[in-house]
Amino acid sequence: MASNLSEQSFTQQIDALKQLQEQTQQLLNCKSTLLQTTELLENKTNILDELKAERHARLKEKRLLLDMIQGVQRDIESITEMEDALGRECADLQKNVQRIRNEEYEPLQESVNTLRIGKGLIKIAHVQQEMEAQMAQKLKERRENWQQGASSPSSSSSPLGSIDQVSTTATTTSTTSRRRATNAPSSNSNRSKKRRQ
Repeated sequence: MASNLSEQSFTQQIDALKQLQEQTQQLLNCKSTLLQTTELLENKTNILDELKAERHARLKEKRLLLDMIQGVQRDIESITEMEDALGRECADLQKNVQRIRNEEYEPLQESVNTLRIGKGLIKIAHVQQEMEAQMAQKLKERRENWQQGASSPSSSSSPLGSIDQVSTTATTTSTTSRRRATNAPSSNSNRSKKRRQ
């Protein structure tokens, strides 16, 4: 009887030890899994923080680029308005040039030169020759300035300066043509009178 009790007690102790060993191994495995999962969580958290920082940096860069694009768009719209206005002004000036040439200058040129030939005087050169000479002189000056590097950076880089210069040049040319067309008959008459005297 005592022998059976001792065997049962020994068997129970062995089973208890096996159960403890299994639970200990489960604990160790759970501990290892917990450590690995915790390390993985830390790594993922660090990567997540880096991604958030990168996203904020990209958003800031995006806002800066959008501001730049909006500024460029405003410049384009402003330049387009100036381009349209200058185009209309050039079209009006072109019509004015054609009108002055056809209605005022050409008849006066032909009439005055006919009178001068009748008086034995030399013809007055056509305005086109003078315009071509002026254009050739301007091209020569521009070429020299470019070669010498004497052109102004502000005037070459600023569209407003170029537009103002073109507008001023066109207006001056138109005004000069009108004055010449108006003064031509009177100056020719004075020359004829001097010759007669």
